[in-house]
Amino acid sequence: MQRAGGKPQVVLSGFFGRGNCGDEALLQTQYEWLSPHYDVVISVDERGAYDGFWNWYPYDRCRIVHQANLAVLAEDDVIGIHVGGGGLPHGFNAAQVVHARSLDKPAFLTGIDARPAPTPAAAAALQAYLGLFDFVSVRSAAAWRTMATLVPACHHGVDWAMALATDGGSSAARAGAVLVTIREFPEALISSRYREELATVLGLLADRYGEVVLLPFCPEDERFLDRLRPVTGLTREIHWWNPRRMQRLIADAALVVSLGRLHPIVFAANVGTPAVFAEPLAGDPRWPACTKARQMCVEHGWSFTDSLAALATRLRSPECREIPAAGFGPGCRERWESMAGGLAAGLAAEYGKKTHDRVVDAGKAA
Repeated sequence: MQRAGGKPQVVLSGFFGRGNCGDEALLQTQYEWLSPHYDVVISVDERGAYDGFWNWYPYDRCRIVHQANLAVLAEDDVIGIHVGGGGLPHGFNAAQVVHARSLDKPAFLTGIDARPAPTPAAAAALQAYLGLFDFVSVRSAAAWRTMATLVPACHHGVDWAMALATDGGSSAARAGAVLVTIREFPEALISSRYREELATVLGLLADRYGEVVLLPFCPEDERFLDRLRPVTGLTREIHWWNPRRMQRLIADAALVVSLGRLHPIVFAANVGTPAVFAEPLAGDPRWPACTKARQMCVEHGWSFTDSLAALATRLRSPECREIPAAGFGPGCRERWESMAGGLAAGLAAEYGKKTHDRVVDAGKAA
């Protein structure tokens, strides 16, 4: 892609290009924060990417490189790399990060979770790696407590998607419906118990709200629905590549129910829609619980149930008829601004240094 202007370039790296609506929301907010001042290069694992992703916003206005492309970091006007946010594993895209630092270019890691190190040796290795980043910010209080043992200067930020814009207008056809996101998992884990519990929850929602609409959050979720008899005949809204449109649907809904995915609840919190998260496979040792969702639900006071059976009990209970609107607590907006500002300040400092060096070099040449 031919560059539009002479702005410095910044590489953005994350779980991008796969059509996961939450990750696409993270990319959109980062792009909109940085693009007024920088040309954005999006680093993508092209082998796992969704065919045609390059036509989505904002890929269609950015340069795209594969994560194995190290040479891009050596380009003179590429001034740094940002990794995040979301539930990325420690060391995600380490090759480009290490190469950037080997060239004395800064790296930033923000809006992510943190997993505890299993052993002292692992902790030491993580500390060495995380020390490569000029600024580290995590998206939850629980992640901050974990990361602060590895990076004492770690910043307590928020989820980047908190700044996601919402499509204008109204999705009148879905207004007042209950939207249900069902996270995919291996077909071998679909049991008769899961089908029965899912059918019960969907029936209770239909009794209370009238219309139940499925809202898959990625292409895998969409394909998974074809394997579930309890959802046969339900309307589907397919917009997983378009976070703004998804958030518009959520804004107009009566309730959002997420069975295993975090970002439907984040989107609901952005627009003040009632929402509840439920673990889809409680007690199955083959499928881990969504720790990040529980942590963020606890931190922000979002409704959470640890199983489909518990959600059904809640929906039946006269004492728990209303599920409250999701929202973010006091100080979250300021933490988002502080996190985004920390990234912006680091990049500006690097750009200022490079500009200074160019002026010095030009003076020497003269």
